[in-house]
Amino acid sequence: MVLTDWHRLLTMADGFQLQPAATEETVALQQERLRAQFPFQLSRLYLESDGVFDQRGQWFVIWPLAELPRRNRFEWARDGIARRDLVAFGDDGTGASFCVPRDGGSGVFIWNPLTGAPYWLANDIGDFWIGWTTRAITT
Repeated sequence: MVLTDWHRLLTMADGFQLQPAATEETVALQQERLRAQFPFQLSRLYLESDGVFDQRGQWFVIWPLAELPRRNRFEWARDGIARRDLVAFGDDGTGASFCVPRDGGSGVFIWNPLTGAPYWLANDIGDFWIGWTTRAITT
């Protein structure tokens, strides 16, 4: 497993405001509430910053942990059974949420609310964040 330097990754791109770091206990509590296992890199990201705010667009690209249960329950109810295999952790600012497998598996997806289907974005959270901040990933 490659250890990502989340501090470096999160601070190398301009226009993003970091939040105070989450604790391991908070990450574990939210996983329990969601009945999910976060991928290792997502947990590490939250231990560096509990959410990431896009200052230009004025929205949280990475949602604060406390918002995950409410937002996911809403999306699971709205989008049906297929959506329940994924946990949303942020969005693109237009209503399409960024998701990871609920079982901690690999991959980052975007859930398109218009088609009701996930689309692959990246192999892991590190690749996703690099792609998002360099605009190699667009939605």
